[in-house]
Amino acid sequence: MAHSLKTEAEEGPSKDLQQRPKGERHTFKFSTRNGKEIIAEYDTSQTVFGAINKFDTFSSPDKMGKEIIIIRSKGTISGAVVKTDFPCCLIEDDENFKISLYNSENASTNQETTTDTDPQSLVTFYIRTRGKKIKTIMKSSVFATNNLDYVCVFAHKGDILEEALQRDGRFIDNIFDNSSELIDDGDRSYKMNLTVDHCDGMKFQLYVNNPGKKPKNRAKNNGKPNNTEQKTTQEIKTKVTDPSTENHAAQNTAGNSGDLAGDSSQNPNNTRQEKNQDGNTKFTNPSTKQYVAKPIEDSEEILEMLRDQYPVLLKQLQQRKKLKDKSEVQKFFREEYGKSVENFLKVKKVKQLMRLSDSVCQIRQGESALGTGFLLFDRYILTNAHVIGESTDVTKVNTAEFTAVFGYEDLDSKDSKRIPVEQLTAYFLGMDDEGRYLDYALLELDDVENTAKYPDLLYYYRPNAPINRGQICIVGHPGEGVKKMDPCFIIERDNRLEAANKHASENQHLIHLIKEKYSEQKWDFSAYENEITYNSCFFHGSSGSPVFDVDCNLIGIHTGGYKYKEEGDTTCSVMEYGFSMQPILDSIRAQAKIKGLPNIINAIDAYSKQQNQIDTKMESAEESDKN
Repeated sequence: MAHSLKTEAEEGPSKDLQQRPKGERHTFKFSTRNGKEIIAEYDTSQTVFGAINKFDTFSSPDKMGKEIIIIRSKGTISGAVVKTDFPCCLIEDDENFKISLYNSENASTNQETTTDTDPQSLVTFYIRTRGKKIKTIMKSSVFATNNLDYVCVFAHKGDILEEALQRDGRFIDNIFDNSSELIDDGDRSYKMNLTVDHCDGMKFQLYVNNPGKKPKNRAKNNGKPNNTEQKTTQEIKTKVTDPSTENHAAQNTAGNSGDLAGDSSQNPNNTRQEKNQDGNTKFTNPSTKQYVAKPIEDSEEILEMLRDQYPVLLKQLQQRKKLKDKSEVQKFFREEYGKSVENFLKVKKVKQLMRLSDSVCQIRQGESALGTGFLLFDRYILTNAHVIGESTDVTKVNTAEFTAVFGYEDLDSKDSKRIPVEQLTAYFLGMDDEGRYLDYALLELDDVENTAKYPDLLYYYRPNAPINRGQICIVGHPGEGVKKMDPCFIIERDNRLEAANKHASENQHLIHLIKEKYSEQKWDFSAYENEITYNSCFFHGSSGSPVFDVDCNLIGIHTGGYKYKEEGDTTCSVMEYGFSMQPILDSIRAQAKIKGLPNIINAIDAYSKQQNQIDTKMESAEESDKN
């Protein structure tokens, strides 16, 4: 008989934890397995992993794929294990942690560094790591082999117990069936369909009445689709590939493949690059599988399960986002979906990008394509230094061998314009005096008439445009082929390690190659303040491409990627990167002043003056709006 819970939630903060307001900064102490004590500073909007991932002990790639065990010193049960995404706002005063790394086949990939959770909406409770009737309830064997008796689970008020445990991701699937219950210290049982609201600070043991029964698998398991979700996906594919709708589906697929908003990097962690016979690059995803249409067993039961979940999920969404009715829920989903695709869908922006792309050229040495460049101003094009050579003595670079090819948009393009390079005007490859990495070459062309019709991209650069978040578009010549665009998303600085770990966890068969390249090139995903990181399908040949933001502002120059190779011609990448424009412009101006090149100094100063005027007008407009 299930114990009857109170029907009204208690007000105020958690009884178990002294919750902290979000945004405050504090410190906690943690010790590693070797006994070393470290003090970590954290923002209460971070997770525990967000606070510790800056330390090499946890961030280096040789630690990828290992399970991080974090043991608390406080709470209802001292010694309970929390997940890496445990919110820092729940850490108690003077709390210490013991953090260890273990090899495990079931290491969690959920290594979020920040959370937008309101601490007042959270509860925590404790589950013993050995169940009743079925002893093994944890996916990882680390708990049993190290005598870790309890795990601490956090959840949002209004969550269902079963959903909270599934979202936690550390429990085996077999516990999720209608006969499972939680037993508290008073031997009272709690059904899994009850809310967590009154479980704050409580201890439980799992009781599985029917250990042999197959799990329902109704929710996500540690970020991976469960059996039900895979069946649902297959059911959708079955409907799409039904003979009566096959032609219609094919037409939709063909139409979407050329859509500018179709982000080719939405599954970037498995991007592959292979060369075709025509010299262009073919991008494939090895995880993509062909499904054969066939009936789904128990599909009606699956649909019934989904229908059962809908009211609970709707209620949770309304509580968390403070949505009053279904119309606000619909509006919320429309807005969230629109944020990810609307920017480059607008015809006006597509036209503007097409116009700006006219200034993008392919850099060739003889008949060999080396990379990409773009018209910065007048007759000067900007590309990467490594595109024209990494010689320490730039006077040895024979610029007469180089040409800039504009309008190379198909293999037999007759409208392409070949313009010889006259001289190398400015060059920098390495770290500057302020610790910023620069990789650029400014080339002067010998024909100003043919470049006059192309936009000077310098005047589309906005110094105040954010470079650490949002959607971007890269235009260049990847794979030494024709001009292409790739809309993708910036990986924020604090999320780079998480993205790298995700890539490693999804490519375990290549982990030795990733580690080898990391050691060889000493990768550091957060070394330079002027670095922009993202997931793009642009590899070799696209170095020197302009990077535009959602407003078609020039924000940087695409430079390379954290790449490694499989066997043959296949290239993989953990993530790609570019560098922001302002340090490059500052360096060009400084070199022009030393070399006595007033035309370059005047061009950059004219741009700066124009930009200052724009900024002044915008500030005046903002002041007028306030008044």
